[in-house]
Amino acid sequence: MEIYKAGMKKILFITLFILAFIERVVFDLGPNTELVTLAMILGAAYIGRKESFWLTLTIMAATDLILGNTNIFIFTWTGFLVPALVLGTVFKRKVLQGAKKFGLGTVSGVGVNLFFYFWTNFGVWLLGSMYPKTIAGLASSYINALPFLKMQLISTLFFVPIGFFIMETLLAPKKSFTKRFLLSLVRQ
Repeated sequence: MEIYKAGMKKILFITLFILAFIERVVFDLGPNTELVTLAMILGAAYIGRKESFWLTLTIMAATDLILGNTNIFIFTWTGFLVPALVLGTVFKRKVLQGAKKFGLGTVSGVGVNLFFYFWTNFGVWLLGSMYPKTIAGLASSYINALPFLKMQLISTLFFVPIGFFIMETLLAPKKSFTKRFLLSLVRQ
């Protein structure tokens, strides 16, 4: 279900931006424990493809102005921006509710995390001086980044379902949502 009222889209855009911005800049939850993935996925599911892209770009640009970045910023930014465009298309084509929407969002989050892991660590290997420019060096880049992937997956598996639950609760009729949600869990 996409939010159709322009005012609601703006409120959600701003809310998701503030949450991800504050987490990244003020209350850092730890290495690769982040809300950018949550903001991108909820943006794609509820406000649209272009908005998800711009939301993600705005979060990355604004937070990197404060935090800084390295020469691999193009890999970190596109590690989120490419999935934002893809997910916007996926959610636009799928009309899902309840547990199915939670499932698609969560699986999408894991996919985003894996893409980000492979893409950004390729960038670290390609542009950095930490690893030799060999297959063994690339493998070392991926192996050494596994703890960061683990933390990103944990945060995604925690925050994305909670985000979908909150959104579905806010958007669905109050009396019928809980019943529909529980029934959709039982039917699967």
